[in-house]
Amino acid sequence: MIAIDIGGTKTLIMFSSKSRMKEFLDETDFDVINANPNDKYCTIRTSSIMNEANFHRFVSTLKSIDKEVISTFPGIVRVEYGKRIKFRVYSQRFPFLIGKHLDFDFVLNDAPAFTYFHAADFFKKRENAERTIMGVVIGTGINACHMNLWDFKRLTFINRIFEAGHVRFDGNEKCFCGRRGCAELHVSGKFLEKIGRGNPERVFSDERLMEVFYRNISDFFISLIITVSPHEIVIGGSVSKSVDMTLLKEKIESGLPHSRVDTGIRIRKDLSPLPHVKGLILAYRRFKQKYRL
Repeated sequence: MIAIDIGGTKTLIMFSSKSRMKEFLDETDFDVINANPNDKYCTIRTSSIMNEANFHRFVSTLKSIDKEVISTFPGIVRVEYGKRIKFRVYSQRFPFLIGKHLDFDFVLNDAPAFTYFHAADFFKKRENAERTIMGVVIGTGINACHMNLWDFKRLTFINRIFEAGHVRFDGNEKCFCGRRGCAELHVSGKFLEKIGRGNPERVFSDERLMEVFYRNISDFFISLIITVSPHEIVIGGSVSKSVDMTLLKEKIESGLPHSRVDTGIRIRKDLSPLPHVKGLILAYRRFKQKYRL
């Protein structure tokens, strides 16, 4: 099996064996950023597969190495059930794929994949049977997924539309998705790059810029909490490494409708590079079991 996590800037590819990874590295002319033989994964620049010819060439290369290929996808995924289960995708990041079926064995948005990975441990604890978990992925864009035990066991989240980054947030600026004022324009890696004038890290060393970012991100989290009231929130993605969790929690609590209420929500972050793809693999195994594939 080959499992892919397509991110805004980097695409991670995990192989079932070191030999298959080596075969890919020997054959590919895509821009490989790094390779980790021990964990059997490498990353390429997503920009190198964002045109139609290169994307299909990328898929063909992977299919020639392993017949079983699964992937996260940065957009809406619709599952169509029939004699053969198909995955129809929608994302302005890949306009040539909008409304088309991906030639993969399983496809899932990255936020549910990330959340599913953490839900596997969360629901092992008996006291969490009546609780819920939410995963928030902050990278080039931002998205979230909310899950209870029934969702986790029955995969009921798979055919939902998870696009928290495109809820109406502020202003009239046009988003790449076609809407205006999306949260992603104000709480994402792209936003950090914009206000940091090309250097996202500058935001976290400039008090004025930090205030803008933490105001926006806390408002975004407050909206999610008010809507679904999770018991645990896990934050992942490239931007999360720079987020001060203590400051974020303070901002959230002070900005809630009933100021500084103790929500009891555990908020933590996961900085490891593999939860998206590991969650994808776990969900795929459950999917195959459920539909006896």
